[in-house]
Amino acid sequence: MKKRINITVAFAAAAMVFSAGITAMAYGETVGVAHYSGIDTYINNYPIYAYHYNGRQLICAEDLRSYGFDVDWSEEDRALYIGRNSSASEITGGENIKRQVYLANKRAYNIVNTDIRVFMNNYEIEAFSIDGKMMIKLRELEGYGTVEYNGEENRSSVFIEDLPMAEYAPLENDYDSKLTIVLDPGHGKDSGAMSDDEKISAGYDYYNGSWGEWRHWKNGTMGVDCHGEDCNHYGTCFYSMGNGDRDTEPEINMRNALAAKEKLEEMGYNVRLTRYSNNENPSFKNRVACCFPANDLSAEPDAACYVCIHSNAGGGRGSAKIAAEGDYTQAWIDNMYINNSNLLGDYINDRIVNETSLGKYSGGTIEGLGYMILFNKCPVPAGYLEIGFYDSADLSIINSEYESIGTAIAEGINDFMWN
Repeated sequence: MKKRINITVAFAAAAMVFSAGITAMAYGETVGVAHYSGIDTYINNYPIYAYHYNGRQLICAEDLRSYGFDVDWSEEDRALYIGRNSSASEITGGENIKRQVYLANKRAYNIVNTDIRVFMNNYEIEAFSIDGKMMIKLRELEGYGTVEYNGEENRSSVFIEDLPMAEYAPLENDYDSKLTIVLDPGHGKDSGAMSDDEKISAGYDYYNGSWGEWRHWKNGTMGVDCHGEDCNHYGTCFYSMGNGDRDTEPEINMRNALAAKEKLEEMGYNVRLTRYSNNENPSFKNRVACCFPANDLSAEPDAACYVCIHSNAGGGRGSAKIAAEGDYTQAWIDNMYINNSNLLGDYINDRIVNETSLGKYSGGTIEGLGYMILFNKCPVPAGYLEIGFYDSADLSIINSEYESIGTAIAEGINDFMWN
């Protein structure tokens, strides 16, 4: 039941509560995840984009401007006011909206805590801040008409009498919109076999007599190496590239990554590899650039997640994720970065353990290595896998079951995207 409020009093009360110390969840912190809706959604048979969160069908409040509503922003009140535009004679929204087949029910946006409030006809309504816009429940439009769900056609519809009515038409399928996954096959070409020009091109630096790379970006940046200053100092700042040299592992990782890529593409994902052959050995600066459109670190990341595929050594047995833990200060990450990175790793490793002959190493989690370069440089949730031990009896499993391992990686990623 909505409650009519005195707006001035309400804002004063909210300010008092906040100043009294609501510190558990600061403004801008992630409080949940909205998913792309798998339900076609209409207003008077005009399509509108929709999302879902905790069983609620959400629409963007600002989108209502194209569906016969006024949506006004008050900077003074820090509020969005929604009301019917009585003079609206047409609906201009819905053009070119299609059914996003491969996005349905997958992760779309983080929901963040905000001080912005939303009012509909001077009644405050529940709202959610997503990607710089305010989302409201579709059911809030019941005050203007009827809201119905048709299970046979899998569509939600709002009908408002004094607005134009279109003839219903099912949405066309959109097979082009896909989430992007970055797969990193880990170590590649031996550093001793690379020329200086190759190392520079691959993103490495020469520092204090050694080729390598900086473990951190400067605090709050993306693509600006720390050079030992203005960073979290989690792990030594400079990492010698020779420490990453391997002989057997590059081929193992590449097989697993290619098998995962093939499966992910069958499932409707776009996949980028950080390297495509064992003759490459990109720095992490170049690897995480794959999270951005056209590898442009100055842009907004467009990858949904990053999965680092390795194989372990040391004579043990089984598969595990490396846990993200500690303090990460690079740009784009949020307060859910550690949780989501570990969740991604768990989903993948659980699939590997359940669907291949590899057991679970160390309870499925390797702790104490949260300082790894990837976690300090990646802008999106990062799953870090050590899949079997290539210097133990695991090697025969790794060599014979790489297709199953690749499928398990893909299915684990898909599990993460659905949760």
